[in-house]
Amino acid sequence: MLDLATLDQPNKPNQFLAAPSGFSSARPHRSVPQFPMPAVELAEAFRAMALAQPRTELREQSGDGQAMEFVQRSALFRFPDIVTVQVIPVDEARSTLAIYSRSVYGHLDFGVNRKRVDLWLANLAQA
Repeated sequence: MLDLATLDQPNKPNQFLAAPSGFSSARPHRSVPQFPMPAVELAEAFRAMALAQPRTELREQSGDGQAMEFVQRSALFRFPDIVTVQVIPVDEARSTLAIYSRSVYGHLDFGVNRKRVDLWLANLAQA
């Protein structure tokens, strides 16, 4: 599983990184807010939300459950996109996360990875 804190982000348009300011060595495309819940709860909420998305499966998870990798397949051709998530504790009552979505095949993604990250973060905020 990728370590998002030390990510060597490729210069390709078929990927999207959202992370809190200063977390990653890569420059995020979008900042992620803090959530009013402990890291364990945020990880559980994110996992449930992600698995409720169409054609999405959990590929890998760290022992503490706070790092996860998902595969979401496109509806028509079933192409896989990989989404790596790292939950980051802020303090006992707050946490945030980094999320990196990228296409396995091709060079262009027509904004699919950005839309996915935006949708998943919006869904998480409503959970």
